[in-house]
Amino acid sequence: MALLSGRRILITGVSRGVGFETARLFLEEGAELLGVARDAARLERARQALDPSGERLSVVAAELTREEAPARLARAVEARWGALDVLFNNAAVQIDGATRGVSTLPESVFQQSLAENLVAPYRVTRALLPLLRRGTEPRIVNVSSGAGNLESMQMVDIPSYRLSKWALNGLTLLLAGELAGAVSVNAFDPGWVKTDLGGPNAPGKPEESARGALALVTLPFETTGKFWKDGIQIPF
Repeated sequence: MALLSGRRILITGVSRGVGFETARLFLEEGAELLGVARDAARLERARQALDPSGERLSVVAAELTREEAPARLARAVEARWGALDVLFNNAAVQIDGATRGVSTLPESVFQQSLAENLVAPYRVTRALLPLLRRGTEPRIVNVSSGAGNLESMQMVDIPSYRLSKWALNGLTLLLAGELAGAVSVNAFDPGWVKTDLGGPNAPGKPEESARGALALVTLPFETTGKFWKDGIQIPF
């Protein structure tokens, strides 16, 4: 039987990169998906590529930093399923450019990085928690980065990205403690892969990240409050 048969999953940032390939693999494994991205035209192209019939993938175009976005996603999940099994918080930005050092970072970049990589997944999670509580062995996956572990906080490049992912790891731990026994919450490092965010020189491929995501969402439900890459636990 398919590993995700009948599982109801919402993926943000689904129109490209890791989100797109994760959606492809999850569909192959029998999941029912709701995909989210900000660019409506690109999102529709992704839907056509992944599920032309629209039978198992529906989409919502939303800018997740906007005030009304989390409630829109909750309404879409409620209308389609009435519950949610997996929230895959994948959408993120890396906009630091060549800046070295958080003290010289433009404040607008700092604010946008935290808004998109930390505040948006936090607000989406809050909005969808009631639906997750109705789900079957519900799980939250926060897509983090090896660039945001504690050791990486000693480095000076991509400072706002590192900080936002480190804070997302902290949010993962806080949620895991609060929701223990009710909702599993883990962080996921997709690795450095060839995407718009990772760039063309990255050594990995999004398809490899998707396999790591599948390994994580099929772990025993009791597994919570940990950081994973390629099916292996790694340090925060």
